[in-house]
Parts: sequence; C-alpha cells; structure tokens
Amino acid sequence: MAHSGRTRHRDSDVRRRQIDEEQPATARVFRITDAERQKVAKCLRYIDEARRALEGQHNADNREIIRELRASADQIFELISGLEETQM
Repeated sequence: MAHSGRTRHRDSDVRRRQIDEEQPATARVFRITDAERQKVAKCLRYIDEARRALEGQHNADNREIIRELRASADQIFELISGLEETQM
C-alpha cells in the first residue's frame, strides 16, 4: 500500500512517543501497610482457589490457564515477600 504523503493523526501524537521514550526512575521507595499486604494475600488465595477449581475439572483446555494462574500468584508472592522493610 502506497503512502499518500498526508500527515496522519497518529503521526502527530507526540505524547505517545514521549511515554515510550521515558526511562523508569531508579531508587523509588514504596510503602505498603499491613492491611494492604493482607489484601494482597487474600487476592492470592482467590487465585489459588480458582486454580484448584480448574484443576479439579480435569479439562485439558484449562492447562495453560492453570499454569498462568500458578505462575502469576508465585510472582506476586515473591515480589511482596521481597519488599524491604523501612522505618517511617
């Protein structure tokens, strides 16, 4: 398909290009309260319950979903567990 030479709307979207070019900041500090940590743990339990329910169905079509649920829950758990405690 030939280019007509006209400027397209998406070509002038400078904001999109700036977002793509921004580098993530380093040495950022986040705080998580115990209540927030408990909320994350509760969500992880829901993910595990859903995974077990799918496993119980013994449906081959669910294997990939089960694998992704397990991997996602593991990654979230490792991330939360690896957070450093800081003094406020």
